[in-house]
Amino acid sequence: MKDGHQIQKVRLITSLVSFTIFAATLSVEAGVKLDTVYVPAYGEGTLNDAITAAINDGTISNKVFKLRSFERYVLTATITIPAGKRLTIVADEPVSTQASAPPQILWTAAAGVDKDYNFDCYGDIILKNVWLLYATTAGTQTWSSLRIRDSQDSINGQRATFEGVIFDYAGIGADGGGAVSITARHFRGKFTNCYFRNCTDPHWRYYGRAVSFPFMSSGWHNDSLTFVNCTFANIGYVIMQEGGEYSDYLFMNHCTFLNTVMFTLESGWWHWLSLTNSVFVNAFMYGDFPVFTIVTGEQPPGGTVCIDSVARFGFPVPFNDTQRHILFTNSSYSIQSWLREHMANADPIWYPDSTIPIDARKPHPQPMMNRRTLAFFDTVINGTKVFPYISRANLHDSTDPGYILPATNEAAIKRFLTMRWTTSEDTNWAFMPQASLSQTWPLPENLRVTNSVLRAAGIGGFPLGDLYHWDKPRYVAWKAQEASENDRILSWLRNGITGVVEKPDMPRQFALEQNYPNPFNPSTNIRFTIKNRAEGIPSGQFTILKVFDVLGREVATLVNEELKPGSYERVFDGSRFASGVYFYRLKSGSFTQTRTLVLTK
Repeated sequence: MKDGHQIQKVRLITSLVSFTIFAATLSVEAGVKLDTVYVPAYGEGTLNDAITAAINDGTISNKVFKLRSFERYVLTATITIPAGKRLTIVADEPVSTQASAPPQILWTAAAGVDKDYNFDCYGDIILKNVWLLYATTAGTQTWSSLRIRDSQDSINGQRATFEGVIFDYAGIGADGGGAVSITARHFRGKFTNCYFRNCTDPHWRYYGRAVSFPFMSSGWHNDSLTFVNCTFANIGYVIMQEGGEYSDYLFMNHCTFLNTVMFTLESGWWHWLSLTNSVFVNAFMYGDFPVFTIVTGEQPPGGTVCIDSVARFGFPVPFNDTQRHILFTNSSYSIQSWLREHMANADPIWYPDSTIPIDARKPHPQPMMNRRTLAFFDTVINGTKVFPYISRANLHDSTDPGYILPATNEAAIKRFLTMRWTTSEDTNWAFMPQASLSQTWPLPENLRVTNSVLRAAGIGGFPLGDLYHWDKPRYVAWKAQEASENDRILSWLRNGITGVVEKPDMPRQFALEQNYPNPFNPSTNIRFTIKNRAEGIPSGQFTILKVFDVLGREVATLVNEELKPGSYERVFDGSRFASGVYFYRLKSGSFTQTRTLVLTK
């Protein structure tokens, strides 16, 4: 007879396997071929009409609703998915042209329309390559959520798959939830290649959330949440858990977090948590006010993950501290200098006890993790880890990733934070929301990691953070080995890390990769790898990377120096050159390789 915790482990593993099978089933269900419905975009309510017709004739679960790229589908009412049914909406995967922009689903500007929920899901939902804009056609932000409702199916629960979805300009939601609001006892959500952008609430602007239970709710539960190659930029919280509602299993791999006002991951009630290959920048921008630690004795939560003891939960759970599985590895954390300076120059908040030092009443950057969390990771007694399945390794504290173009409006964020620290007035701090409202594609920001250390700090030597959105050439290579990487991560999560997690090996061979994008206009990225001069001895190689036209004339020198072993990337700017075929050649030591690139204007 298995004890309660073993039964819980079996249930978790079983739910993950069944969820993977569900998420992969887009074309066939119970031997029935899915019919494609091509939804027109002219006028308002066309998506409502197409889905309502399928609900009425009982075929909704057997249909895929296909939307056209660079179109707008205007909702005239909430789309409600009946219990026991499934809604599937897809579009083509976008590339780097305006015409390929994901289709937007947004609200009519008409008055008298209930806009609380864009989708109300009593059944399951699958969305792929669509852009959910939580605003009206007039550009007014709405208090909407995509709501997951409870299911009477306690075995399978409610399930949702989001792939390539942009959740844009979402506020707190009518029920106090988030972009995705969970009101289910057994929810299983899978988010792949998704982007939560500008989730800043129109009133409580630090309350925008990615996935959240409603405010002051109780009784709801996430069986599993997975996020792979997802970005969260300008958001109040990412995951919000309060009121005794928590997630049994949270898996986050290759995620990018930028400008989070409060908790990235709230609260410290984790059962199974895996957080790997991710980048945290400006997490918990509200900061730490030491006065609260002085008065209450509570530690600051930290900017990344927080772990609290089961004894402090305040509600019963079917596990104890030694039975928890938490993995935090190959990730980085940093607070940028402009934000540190803004905190240092802030006025102290008022506090009735005049003996509290002024500095304790000013905001300070949150630590990567607090002392209680570090104790869970690191406590060893008589040579034995107290919490054998809670592990951390290869973490980089205070290392700025060097984003190419951060999605950051510094002036607006400074103004917003000053108001939050003082008057609590509201001000919009979103980054270029007009780009979303005008359906600009690609979006103007670029969160690709350029820091040379972090570009090789991931498992297998890959860059940290979201590769799908910001580093497509590396994403293609990463995708080819995703299954083996997942096996490694899950082994560490189940069994704990014993010994030292390997650092990325020194490159064993040279490589010159195909430029990306190709064809391009006006610039393209060229990635290459330099190996050791001698096996096992880190030593540099004099390296030359040049670009030539079809007549063999040199047009640009991108590298002309000694480089240490590692992976590098250079940008070729073709704005001064004519359209046509060009060649780029890498020479390092005795290695020489040439590839072709195409400039199209």
